[in-house]
Amino acid sequence: MKEERARRDEAVEKWKQLYLAIKTELDELIQRTYDGDGLYWKVEENDIQMENMKKELQEKEETIKALKTQLLSMEKEKYKKEGEFDLLRQSLRIMNGKKSSIQTKDKLLKSKLGK
Repeated sequence: MKEERARRDEAVEKWKQLYLAIKTELDELIQRTYDGDGLYWKVEENDIQMENMKKELQEKEETIKALKTQLLSMEKEKYKKEGEFDLLRQSLRIMNGKKSSIQTKDKLLKSKLGK
């Protein structure tokens, strides 16, 4: 019984709040219409929203442009590093090739001298 009454009281409170919100909105609308600037106010509000959206769009486009530039820069850096890595790898192969040929020559000399 107490629970049901609490639910009813809660529902009544919600309806009161809804009623007050609607009443406030209607009073404001009536006042704007009475003052004659209701339509003008709405157009002005839309213009402000449109300007804000244009600014936001421009900021996002600039961000995209900056990110694309950064991506291109990073890709160039990647290719540069890959080229350097390939050069180092080739140098290492050459060094290893020379080292093994020197070792082979040393072994041949030792084997000839040792006999």
